[in-house]
Amino acid sequence: MKTTPSPIAIGARHIAPLFGVNDRLAVSRQTEAVRAVRTQLTLLLAATAVSAVSGLAGWDDGAWIAAGVYALALLFSVRISRRRARVHYQAHREVAESVKSLSWMYMAGGGDFQVGGDTNPDVLFAVRLDERLRELVKVGWDAERCGEQPAGAGQITPTMREVRCKPFPVRRDFYLRDRLEEQLAWYGGKSETARHSAALWNIVITLLTAGALGMTVLRAWRLHDTDLTGLFSAAAAAAVAWNETRRHRPLTYAHHLIEQDLGELREAMLRIIPGEGERTEKQWAQMVAASERLVLPQHTDWLARFGGK
Repeated sequence: MKTTPSPIAIGARHIAPLFGVNDRLAVSRQTEAVRAVRTQLTLLLAATAVSAVSGLAGWDDGAWIAAGVYALALLFSVRISRRRARVHYQAHREVAESVKSLSWMYMAGGGDFQVGGDTNPDVLFAVRLDERLRELVKVGWDAERCGEQPAGAGQITPTMREVRCKPFPVRRDFYLRDRLEEQLAWYGGKSETARHSAALWNIVITLLTAGALGMTVLRAWRLHDTDLTGLFSAAAAAAVAWNETRRHRPLTYAHHLIEQDLGELREAMLRIIPGEGERTEKQWAQMVAASERLVLPQHTDWLARFGGK
């Protein structure tokens, strides 16, 4: 069974505006955090390289240059700790994904937002959003960074209300096409990218470690006077640190599992029989809630912990 085309393509501008603001802030902070780690590792590696080369060449001024680069790395480390870019990134990402999930639950009639239920969906949306934001304020989210935003039910856009008022088959097509299939493509692409990156960095780490081993053996057998063991070791450590920061292997595992689970849910959703009234809406609400739990950042992090072992 295929989803039928619909005149509206649900994008960021159609859901609660808090999503777009926090999504942009999360991307900005994530970029800053990644650049900060990369710069710090580069400075430390550069300082080690200058120190090793100057020692081999008998260049006394090289030691002062290396000390200067180490001092610069130290100052940069202090700046990173004060900026807290990674903390802010995670807080804004949590808000963005929570708002997006709530918006889709409201539109599709998922979970407690079941169409035909006793609860006022606008009031429930405002309550759930407020609860989630209060939780995230405790871990670093700051509403002032988002500028002036409508509160509570004011986050419900006309498109969200329009989609919610559609008959079940239309709402199902909206959700499958613009939410579930988009997420399937995203997780599939991310899983493949992370897998290739993990393989590449494993090769780099292996080669650098082998280089350190080789230099150590040559020195032990007195076959070579040049000692670059420290440089190879520092480079290998930097590569390991970068690989762990980017979490390539655990994210490959997590994204692949989520893609599989979403695919199974999609097939189950397509088998729901329209026209059975409350029974249809109840089944649909449960499946939408299940799919939204799968794509929340907390679920990815939970799976990634197992993928990293």
